[in-house]
This record gives sequence, C-alpha cells and structure tokens, in this order.
Amino acid sequence: MAQLEVLYNAECPICRREIEHYKRISGDDLAYVEITAQSAADWGLSEDQAAKQLHVRRGEQILIGVEAFVVIWRQLPYFWVLAPIVNFKPIKVISSVIYRQCLAPLLFAAHKRRMRRRGGVGS
Repeated sequence: MAQLEVLYNAECPICRREIEHYKRISGDDLAYVEITAQSAADWGLSEDQAAKQLHVRRGEQILIGVEAFVVIWRQLPYFWVLAPIVNFKPIKVISSVIYRQCLAPLLFAAHKRRMRRRGGVGS
C-alpha cells in the first residue's frame, strides 16, 4: 500500500497544532507536506485550493475534508476508534456539511487575514 501523504496548512495555528500531534503519534505510513506553491502544484491545486480544506493522497487518489480525516485517523493510535464512527453515513454527512460550510471557511478566512497582515502570498 502506498504511503499516505497529508497536505496541510502550516501557517494555520490550529491546523499546525493538530498535524504536529498526528506527527508525534503516527508511524512511517504518513508523510506530512506543508502547503507551498510547489507542493500545491504537485497535487494539481493552487495554494488557496490546498488551504481551504485538508487533503490526503495515496498514490493517485486524493481525498478531501472529512474523508481525509477518516483516512488519517484509521492509521493513528486511539483515533482509529473515531474513524468508523465519523465514517457512518449519517454522521459523515452532517460532519462533512459542518466542516465544508462552517469550519473550513472560518479557518481559511483567518488564514487569508494572517497572510494580508504579513503582506504575504494570498493577500
């Protein structure tokens, strides 16, 4: 099985903290890739597209949002218990809507504000 790659926004303090926790408890089956112009392009994304939601890739397959979290959690100690619960269709539908419509847009808006304050990319 191909290694699972996690594309994440290291500029987001919440995202960074969560991924750093995953890094501490995960094995070698997970590779963590910070979003840059090049890494986003390697995934066929713009930096903004990459920063809007969590992305994972295994081989040619890319999963986004809650599906990405479920795939990651299946490989982590303790979190593997959450994966089938969140993957249960009614819960997955609700959590996907909440993530896609509320949480991800709020985190992305905060990211854009940070980048504007710094005068960085994405302003």
